[in-house]
Amino acid sequence: MWTVVGEVLSGSGRILLEPLQSVGESLKWEKQKEAEWLGSGQETESVSTWSPNFWRKDLEEKLIQYMTAQIPPFGSSSNTDETALKQHLSQLEMTFLPSLEHRSGFFKEAGLLVTYTRSCHASLSSHLSTLTDTNHFSFSQCLLVYEWGVKMYKSETCLRPRQTPQHSLSLGVQCLVWIISKTEENLLAVARKEVGKALKEAFDIGKPPCADAAVIQILTEKMEAAWRVSESLSEKVEAVCLEECLRFLE
Repeated sequence: MWTVVGEVLSGSGRILLEPLQSVGESLKWEKQKEAEWLGSGQETESVSTWSPNFWRKDLEEKLIQYMTAQIPPFGSSSNTDETALKQHLSQLEMTFLPSLEHRSGFFKEAGLLVTYTRSCHASLSSHLSTLTDTNHFSFSQCLLVYEWGVKMYKSETCLRPRQTPQHSLSLGVQCLVWIISKTEENLLAVARKEVGKALKEAFDIGKPPCADAAVIQILTEKMEAAWRVSESLSEKVEAVCLEECLRFLE
C-alpha cells in the first residue's frame, strides 16, 4: 500500500491518483471503525490488517522517509562556506518546497492533505535542525538559516498548498515558528561557544596585550549581524555573550 505513496512522491503523476484515493479511503474506514469500537465500549482491536492506533503514524513515517530522501544534499562541511549554504537554502525554497506543493494536490484529492502537510513540516524541520545542530556550523551560518526562516514566515507562501483548508494553514505557521525558535537556540549556543573560545585565546599566557581587542571585535560583529536581522535577536545575542564573559571572569 505504501508503495503507491512513494510512487506519487517520486513524480509518477495522475495515473496513480485512483490507487492513492483507495489508500485514503482505506485509512478513513479504519479510523471510523476505531471510533465505533471505542464508542461501543468494547476492547479496541484491529479491524483490518493495520492497527487502528498506528495507521496515521505509519503513513507519516513513510511520507517523511520519502520526503527526506528528496531534500537536496548539503555537501559542505566548512564552517565558513556561506555561499554553499545560501545555495542550499535557495534549492529548498525554489525546488524542494514547490515540488512538495505540486504533489499536495494528489493527496488533497485522496483525503490525505493534513497528514501530507504535517509530514512536509516534519521533514523540513528535522533537516534544518540537523544542519544547525552540527558542531561545524558557525554563528554566521546559523544566522543565515534563521534569516531564511524569518523570510519564509513573512512570505506567507511556504508550505501552504493552494486551496488548503483554513485549519491546515496554521500548521505551516507553527512549523516555521518552531524552525525559527530551534535555530535561534542553536545560534545562541554557537555565539556562546565562539565567544568563550575567543576569551580563552585572548587571555592565554604569551598573547600580546592587545589580544582582548579581538574579543571586543567578535562581540560587536555578532551583535551587529544579528541586529540586521532582528533587534530582539541582537539583544539576545548580546545577553549570552555578556553572560559568557562574566562566566569566564569568575
